[in-house]
Amino acid sequence: MKTEIALSVFTALSASMCCITPVLAIAAGTSSLATSFHWVEPFRPYFISASVLVLGLAWFQSFRNKKEDDCNCGTPKKKSFFQSRTFLSVVTIISFLLITFPSYSKFLFQNSDTQLAQDQNKNKKIELKVSGMTCTSCELHIESEVKKLQGVSFVKASYEKGLTTVEFDDQKVEAEKIIAAINGTGYKVQQKQNPITLQDKGENCCANGTCKNHVSALPKEINKNLKILSSTTEIQNAFNQEKGKTKFVAILSSTCGWCLQGAESVQKTIVENMKGKDLSVIIIWTNMLRTDDQNSAYKAASLFKDASIVQFFDSENRFGDLVAQRLNPKGKKAWDIYMFFDKDTQWNKDFPRPFDYVHQLSSEVHPWVDKTKYFCGQELTKRLDEIVTTL
Repeated sequence: MKTEIALSVFTALSASMCCITPVLAIAAGTSSLATSFHWVEPFRPYFISASVLVLGLAWFQSFRNKKEDDCNCGTPKKKSFFQSRTFLSVVTIISFLLITFPSYSKFLFQNSDTQLAQDQNKNKKIELKVSGMTCTSCELHIESEVKKLQGVSFVKASYEKGLTTVEFDDQKVEAEKIIAAINGTGYKVQQKQNPITLQDKGENCCANGTCKNHVSALPKEINKNLKILSSTTEIQNAFNQEKGKTKFVAILSSTCGWCLQGAESVQKTIVENMKGKDLSVIIIWTNMLRTDDQNSAYKAASLFKDASIVQFFDSENRFGDLVAQRLNPKGKKAWDIYMFFDKDTQWNKDFPRPFDYVHQLSSEVHPWVDKTKYFCGQELTKRLDEIVTTL
C-alpha cells in the first residue's frame, strides 16, 4: 500500500503543478518559476485519473487486508501508522486538495480586479494576447507583477480568453514596460506586427459599447493640420467647398482599436484612390472613450499623410449627434461610421443623408443603427473597396 500512497500523492501533485508554481512565485517574489510546469496542463486529466485509480486501489487493498486479518486465527500483526486507514484518509484528503487546487487558488490572494486611485482621464488601455496561462493562479501572477509598475491603474488577466487588459498612464509607464513585465513572469505576450490592430476573428466590433479593443501604441508624431472644432459649421464649410467631388466623411475614436483599424481601411481603399476617383476626405476624431483626448487625436490624425485630407477634433461629439439623428430619428452618438455623398450634394440647412455608409457598431448596444450596414474588420475594408470601385 505504500507504493500506491506515494503514487497517488505524486500524480495529484503533478496534476496541479502548473497552477501551484505561479502561487509559489507570487509568495517568493520570483518570476522565472511561474511557467516552469505549464507544459503539464495538457496531461492534467491523465494525472487526475491516475491519482483516483491509485487511491481506489489503495482503499481496495486496505479493506482486503482487513478481511484477511479477521480470518487469521493467530495474533494479528500490529501495523504502523503509515499503513493505517487513518494515514490513507489523510493522503486522500491531501490528494483531493491538490487536484482541486486550481478551483480555489484564486481565493488565496486578494483579487486584483480593482481600480487603483489615479486620474482615469489620463489612462490608456491595451488588451494583450498572452500565452502560457492555464488557471487562475497564472492570472494572479501576471496581475501581481503588472500592478507593481508605477502608472498602472487596472489590470485583469483571463486564462480562458488568453488575454490581459491593462489601464495605465502613458506619461508614467510605457506599454513596452508592461509587456516586458508580463514576459518576465514566464508567460509570453503575442505581439502583432501592427501595434494599432487588436482584432480577433469572429469577435464583434465594439460589442460592449465601449469598444473592447483599445490601444495606446499610436504614432508618436503630431499632425499639425488637425483643426480643433468649435462648431459643426466648420465641417459644413469644409464639406461644401469640395464641389464636383464625391465626398467621404468618417467619425472615429482616436484610441479605439477598431476605429484605428478602420482608419487603415480608409487609407487602403479611399485615400489611395482619391485622385483617380475624384474623392474628397474629411475625418472627424471624436471623444467616445475615456481614453480619447486631444493629444491622442493629434497622434491618430498623423496616420493620414495626405495634406488634402481635412481633419477635425470634435471633443463633444456634436457632429456625431447630428449624423446619428439624420440616419435615424432615434439615433445617438454616431461614431466608427464611414459615409459617402454624391458629387452634387451640398450641406444646406440640414445635414444631407449619405447615398451609402457602413459602420462597426453593435446593434445590441446601438439599436438605432442599420444592421445591413455593419461590416467588421477585414469585411469593412472589403466593403469600402466595393463602394469605391463603383464610383
